[in-house]
Formats: sequence, C-alpha cells, structure tokens
Amino acid sequence: MIGNSFARLTGSKRNLLALMASSAVFTAGCANMATTASNPTPLGHAATLSGKIHGGNQPVIGATVNLYFSGLKGSTTPAVLAATTTTDPAGSFAFSKDATNGDPNTGNTFSCPLGFDPLVYVISTGGNTQNNGDSTQTNTAAAFISVYGNCLELTAANHVDMTEVTTVATMAAVQQFFNPVPASGIKNSIIFDGTGQQSNIVTQLPATIALLADPSAGTAVTSTTIAASGSNVDPSVSVTATPEPGKVNLLANILSACINGPNNATPACTTLFTSATPPNTAYTANFTTASFPQAIDTLQAIYYLLSNPTSGGSGNIGTIFGLAGGVSGPYQPALATQPTDWTIAISYASTNTCGSASGSFINSPIDINIDSADNVWIDNVQATGGGNLSEISGAGVPLTCVLQGTGSSLGGATVDNLGNVWTGSGTSLYRYSNGNTLAFPATVTPIGVTADGLGNIYFTAVNGGVGSLYQIPGGASATAAIAPIQISNTVGPNPVRLMPDYQKNGSNVTIQGNIFVTSGTTSVAEVSPSALPTAPGYLNGFVTSTIPTSGNSYGISLGPQNNLYVSAVDSGAITALTLSGGNYVPLGSFPFTTPGTIGIATPTSIAVDGRLNVWIPNNATGNTSVSELGSTNGAALGLSPSTGFQKDASYLTGGRALAVDQAGNVWVAGDGINFVTEIVGAGVPIFQPYSLGLQKGRFQTIP
Repeated sequence: MIGNSFARLTGSKRNLLALMASSAVFTAGCANMATTASNPTPLGHAATLSGKIHGGNQPVIGATVNLYFSGLKGSTTPAVLAATTTTDPAGSFAFSKDATNGDPNTGNTFSCPLGFDPLVYVISTGGNTQNNGDSTQTNTAAAFISVYGNCLELTAANHVDMTEVTTVATMAAVQQFFNPVPASGIKNSIIFDGTGQQSNIVTQLPATIALLADPSAGTAVTSTTIAASGSNVDPSVSVTATPEPGKVNLLANILSACINGPNNATPACTTLFTSATPPNTAYTANFTTASFPQAIDTLQAIYYLLSNPTSGGSGNIGTIFGLAGGVSGPYQPALATQPTDWTIAISYASTNTCGSASGSFINSPIDINIDSADNVWIDNVQATGGGNLSEISGAGVPLTCVLQGTGSSLGGATVDNLGNVWTGSGTSLYRYSNGNTLAFPATVTPIGVTADGLGNIYFTAVNGGVGSLYQIPGGASATAAIAPIQISNTVGPNPVRLMPDYQKNGSNVTIQGNIFVTSGTTSVAEVSPSALPTAPGYLNGFVTSTIPTSGNSYGISLGPQNNLYVSAVDSGAITALTLSGGNYVPLGSFPFTTPGTIGIATPTSIAVDGRLNVWIPNNATGNTSVSELGSTNGAALGLSPSTGFQKDASYLTGGRALAVDQAGNVWVAGDGINFVTEIVGAGVPIFQPYSLGLQKGRFQTIP
C-alpha cells in the first residue's frame, strides 16, 4: 500500500484511489514495467486527461501547458509538441485524447502516433501565480513538469497535480534524459531514442516518481510498502521504500520562493538563477552540449540543482537554502538544516524471510548488480540461515528470492551475458535463472565472481594464503555443471574484485580477453590468455602479470577503452591506468591522492557511469556517504563535497558495493543492514549488464 504523504499547508488532498489508477504508480503485479502495449490497429480510446497547477498555496492562472511526445523511434526530432492549452481560474487544465491513433493534433486534442507508444509529459510555463485577479500579470520564470505515462495506456483516470513537489520528484527521476537547452526548437525537453533498452528504462520512470511524490495530490510521499510479484518470490515478502521527503519539500519551497513572485525579476528568482550553478557537461550531462546557460526558469534551476548537487560550493548551497523560508515554506515538514548537497535518496528495506528459507529478503547485502531490464540483484551474506539472492525491480517491487546453498557468499555476484545471475556460497558457485538453480562445485570457497562477453565465468578464491583465479568455460550456456579450471595462482592474498576487458580480432569478432583482479596489495593482477606453456606464470592457457597501483587495491572498474580504475582501501587513492606501449601507465592527472577533498574514506567496490565518473562507496566506520570523481579526458575532478554525498544512517551505512543503472540511479549496498539505497538519477546512465555490453561492444557506454 502507499504510505502517508506530506500535505501542503492549504488545499485538499485528492482521493488516493486516483493515484493508484494513475500510470505513474505501479501495483504489486507490475513485475516488469518495461513492457508496453502494442499498436496493431489505429483504433485507440478517447480520454480526457486532467490536471491542475499550484505554486505553493496558490493556483497558477493562465499558464501555458504543453503536452509532448518523447521517444518516437527513428524520428530525427527528440521531442514533439502534441497539444497545448491554458489553465483556468482554478489552475486546472485538460487535454482530449482522440480515439483514433494517427489523427492530426489540434489545440488541446492529441492522438497517439501510429506505430509508436511515446512517453507523454506536460510542461507549464508562466501564468499569474499570486491569485490576485490580474490577467496581465505573468511570471515567466514559473515552470512545472509532470509525466502522464505512455500514450497508448492513458485513460481518463490519468490526473496530475503539478506542484513544486511533483516537479522536484519528476526532475529527480528524469534528469538524465532532460535537456534544458533548445532541441529542434523545444526548450526543456525529455529526450530518449525510443529504441532498445533505453526505451524500456524510460517507461519505468513514472514508478520512481511515485515513490517520491503523489502525482495526483501534489505532495511528498513518506514511504511506500511494495508487495511481491511473480512466482519466484514468496507472496508474503514486501519492501518498504522510504525517500527523503524533507529534502523534497525543501527543494519545493526553494522553487516556490521564485514561483510565488509576480514576475521573473522577483529577487528570489534572481538569487536562485545566479546560485544554481549549471553542471560541467563533460562530466554530468547525457547530451553532447558544450555548456549550459544560466537558468531562466524554475525547471532549469531544479535540473541544475540535481545534476550539479554541490551547486559550485557550500556558499551557493547556503544562499539557495536561505530561499526556502524555514517553517513558513508551503511544504512541510521540510529539512531544517542546510544540506551538503541536493541529491535525493530512497532506501528499500525488508525484514521478511523468503518463505521456507530462514534467510531474509535483504540482510547484510555484499554485492549489487543490474540486469538488462534494470532490475536490481542483491547478494546477501546473512550469517543465520545463509544468504539469499534477491531481486527487486528498479522501483522496488520484490521479484525473486532464492537461497543459494547453505554457506554465506564471501564477496560477490554477477549477471552473465545470457541474463543468468551467479553467486558463490560455501564451496560452490550457483547459476540462477527464472526459478532454476544449477550448482557448480568449486572445491574452494569463491570470493569474487564475474562474467565476460563470451559466456565464460570467473571467480577468485584463497587457499592456504594463496589467491587464485578460476574459469568456468561456457558456464553461461552450460546444460550441466562444469568443473572450474584454475588459471592463476598468483593474484594476491585478497582478490576481492575482478573484471574482464574487451578484446576482438582483425575480423571484429570478440575473443578471449584479459581478467583484472584486485590483490589487496599495491598492485592489480592481469591474467591473460597465452599459448606459451614456457612463459613465466603460465597455468592452463593463461599467464599472470602485475600492474602497480597507488595503495592496496580493493575495487576495480574498466572504461570502454579498457582503462583501469582502482580504489585503494588503505590510502583512499584512486588509480586510473591506460595501456601505452604494451604497459599500463597513469591516465592523465591520475592517481587521485587527495581523497579527503571529496569524502573518500576506506573505499571498497567502485563503479563508473556513462561519462566515466567513478562512484565510490565509503566503508569507514560510521560513514554514511558515497563519493564521486570525474575522469573525463583523463582529468581527475572531484564532483562530491568533502563530506561525500552524505545521507542519514537509515539510508547509508558502511557502503560495500555500488552499481549505476541505465537510468543513472546509483545503487549502494552496505554492511550488516536490511536495506539497499538508490540515489535517484545522480549518475549518467550506463549499459547493463557489463557482460552483455562486452558481447555487444557497448560496455561502459550510455545505453
């Protein structure tokens, strides 16, 4: 069920049933929200889509409301204006959906385009925000956004209450697909290509929006209890999604200070636009834009706050925080203390057991992975009852829970190129796929595990103080268990993380690559294929060499040019290396050796996003933050504040593993807790899973 919502100080709240009917909210049965309806005929169904706009406590009168299509496959136009209208004296508006798909769009009437099911969203601009009856007054800085959903599924039940709160929630979820500069004549547009995985991911965004704000009431959500779905999880399992409503309300109050002025010259607007520093597009934008101009409306301003969450420094954050008005702001309760950044998080918690298995759905998560549908896989290491492998959708719906053996995992999990999920437990490696588990006896205790684009699986283990690497050839497609082959016995004493690179032959065909393993010492092991049995370090078709790093290596990630990024668990340094003349040498200005400047503290597993920003979970005792380091063009640039992106302990505790999904959400698993955390839209989208990217030649790129 949907949890309690924060109310505005004035105004009534719509019946919650309207929210449940809205396309912007999932139900327990929405296991895969990436599925969209087909369009076999031009016949649709007529509907009137309603909405209203409130700036703080006042209706916005005479605002221009535009309805757009986004994601038209094969179109050269990133977004299309489909209909337009204005708000009435109550701040209300309506659009009519034509029953016949493909009909011309006229005025406030639109029809779904033939052969497409685009995302439908609305943006309002201008209008009288002071409810004073002056029809000549308009505040052009007042801009709101809301998402209806996919066109073919829209009905009369779709209603949006556009407020500063829903604008903040919507922008948080869609920020990585939002372009504040004109594109094909449209300013402030949601852009995605409408094909493949990106189209599926954008379809799921309304569900994330609904976890932050009630789109039919215009208010912040405090929590949402999400029931399990499907046959791969016990129906008694549920997950509670808890956002940061105080920060959502705070940001809404900041926007309201500008919106409630008579025009765009009101001092609050000037202060907001001057202090909301645009992001450096080389590190944070999903578009090839040289730079962004200063904001001229509240939609651009909230985009800049969320996509550049430090606002250029604590001084600007303090100035912006001062606009909120404290307890006099229209949305309460709001965060009362100045934050260190503007990121918004959602924690997903569960204490349920998984049916007959005694292990919990989420308990002591040690690794987190993303599959091609943007579902999140959680590898748990609960001491009692054994660790379960659990799956939630990108919006928190519990989808899978399976006990993988009786021994807890020591280090990790991975998703292979065929979509199987692998975990180590006891002295076996387990492959799971849609209700079926196949155990691969390992004779040793697996620690880290990864997969390449050819369907081979790799895992590390330590036996007698010796770190080794094993391969399961063709494990992704094997119909029966295959004995692992030891391919290195010199990968170091603490081989926790490992990743393969991408290699191809002269015919552009993917071939066996190298596997890089962190060692726990000041080096990374490179295990490479070799046909020379007499080569030093040769073992079963592979040789091992070492690559020096700054500090004791723990986490590792690769870029699309096979550059290496390595975290040092002792010093906090981040090493980046590139291959030059047959040797790995420091990339650009790396290594980054001033970790305290961006809040790095005992970094563990790391991940890069689609712009090669390095995301770093901090595992120091009592630490509740993650850090971000830019690496575009080899320049190490701190993107998080000296505290890291700080969260309350109920959202982050001792980060152990981290992954960035295909919508740019950053997912973090921490030690000894019963939740995982999503930092909404904070990273640049990246193709997932890694192994499928290797197979398709799209690894570590924007989807």
